[in-house]
Amino acid sequence: MSGRFITLEGGEGAGKSSNLAWLAERLREAGVPVTVTREPGGTDLAERIRQVLLDPGPEAMDDTTELLLVFAARAQHLAALIRPALARGEWVISDRFSDSTRVYQSVKGGVSQ
Repeated sequence: MSGRFITLEGGEGAGKSSNLAWLAERLREAGVPVTVTREPGGTDLAERIRQVLLDPGPEAMDDTTELLLVFAARAQHLAALIRPALARGEWVISDRFSDSTRVYQSVKGGVSQ
């Protein structure tokens, strides 16, 4: 069986987490192997990068620095969790992915595309 990659996007409080849990449970009930994850994050290293993004400390973070940290977390996430799960035939469901990057770092953050 081929793996599938599903991302749930939306603003804060839109119901992504609730829908993700519901979808994962339905898929598991149907016998589909599922990995649930989030972005930024998903692996130990990517979660540490997430913490820097959420709390950079007293120094203001430049928009480009923020974007590069998001991409660093994503690269680790893809290499260590998402691609291996897909290769095993699992379905990966992620709370946010690239659409959120476009909104938060480009539209809201001011980094040109």
